[in-house]
Amino acid sequence: MLFKSILATLFLTALPALAALPSGVVTCGSNRYTVSAITVAINAGVRDMESGNFPDDYPHQYYDEPSEHIQLWCSGNGPWYEFPIMPDGSIYTSTSSHYVSPGTDRVVFTESGTYCAVVTHTGAATYDGFVACDND
Repeated sequence: MLFKSILATLFLTALPALAALPSGVVTCGSNRYTVSAITVAINAGVRDMESGNFPDDYPHQYYDEPSEHIQLWCSGNGPWYEFPIMPDGSIYTSTSSHYVSPGTDRVVFTESGTYCAVVTHTGAATYDGFVACDND
């Protein structure tokens, strides 16, 4: 009985991380992203961090700016990381000999790959600022 209680507690503790992903399509300006596309971008960012591959300096640390009022759906105080999510569904990569623009949209996640947010520069108050995407 104690084992079942511990198992149930562990399961319920893990649920918020699973439930944190958006429930449907996320819209950033005119770009739309499925949960699958968001997950692929996060996994690519984590793989690049683990391998030391940082195309055009991504992923890099994301700093939560209180004035932007972005809800991070992950727990803790960071660090958080941002990685481009591409409207065409491709995985972002760029090299010094073949530069690819990261576009306007980013996934934000923890070092372990836990989803935090999808944000965009589109509509932000400053050039390098962000706003939350719709249905994030």
